[in-house]
Amino acid sequence: MTPLSPEEERRTARQTLLIGRDAQQRLHNAHVLVVGAGGLGCPALQQLVAGGIGKLTLIDDDVVDLTNIHRQILFGAADVGRPKAEVAAARVRDLQPGVQINARRERLTSDNALDLVAVADLVLDGSDTYATKYLVADACEMTSTPLVWGTVLRFHGDVALFHSGADTPDGRGVGLRDLLPSPPSDTATCETAGVLGATTSVVGGLMATTALGFLSELDAPVGRVTSYDAFPPLFRTLTVGADPARPLVTHLPEAQKTSAIARWPSAVLDIREYEERLLVELTPPPGTRLVELPLSRIHDDAHVANALRELDADDVGVLCSLGKKSAAFALRYEELAHTCGARLHNIDGGARVLGS
Repeated sequence: MTPLSPEEERRTARQTLLIGRDAQQRLHNAHVLVVGAGGLGCPALQQLVAGGIGKLTLIDDDVVDLTNIHRQILFGAADVGRPKAEVAAARVRDLQPGVQINARRERLTSDNALDLVAVADLVLDGSDTYATKYLVADACEMTSTPLVWGTVLRFHGDVALFHSGADTPDGRGVGLRDLLPSPPSDTATCETAGVLGATTSVVGGLMATTALGFLSELDAPVGRVTSYDAFPPLFRTLTVGADPARPLVTHLPEAQKTSAIARWPSAVLDIREYEERLLVELTPPPGTRLVELPLSRIHDDAHVANALRELDADDVGVLCSLGKKSAAFALRYEELAHTCGARLHNIDGGARVLGS
């Protein structure tokens, strides 16, 4: 156990008055793994360090984008293009120069998840995809590591503390899969549906508060889920119990190989809205014809027919942000395209695939 330095004692003095020296020492000795330096990870990191967490591991493979800054409060305009993990670590050290932080510019995968999770006292999941969230939750269950889980979308967010696995007090505990056995079918994301920046700070703050409460032993409400709505302001809480019929997770899925970048079709109909195009700007290669036709501007079949005639191609790829809207579009207008001498096909994976 490393005692608090005089500087750390002074910095956290007003909090120590509230929670006591023993609790503050526990925070100082704790090691937290933070997955993702995004809208949730940034405010959570800020509050964890300000609260006295002594050691952090941060993993994020992305770089700062201009569209991140409205909600990812550790970044500024001058950081655009820089690795998020490195920038966030530098900001954290400004808050507390004595903190130990290991910034890893890489993606959490089935290959590294167990090793990273097993050595942490608690994991805070600030990731933004269900694939990563279930990978984190499963790794935490396999290693019996406490997990602070959070999600945010539009004006809404959820926060929960899970602790499941064979080495929990009752040998079972409560995990994410007791609440949601499998990923929800709704694939809406902040990229496609939007998010209020201030909401991510509220939810990230709740995640940090939950982590600090657990690690300091002030409060440990395993299985409690708190939901927050910004407009009108509302908090709701429920408690999740273990599903005795659900077997504990015993293995992670095999690591997926990175897929090859999709080839650009010779003709593309881009049905994204203006705001979606700002998030992922595409530059078609030479020889590719591109027509933009936002879904909101399609009032009748004539709009689609005119766009297809403008493309003047036998085969047209339909593009949206993620690939779901474009798949529905291609199916809906299949016959109309045929009358225009064209065949529609969906660009699976959407704009992110072509822009990667």
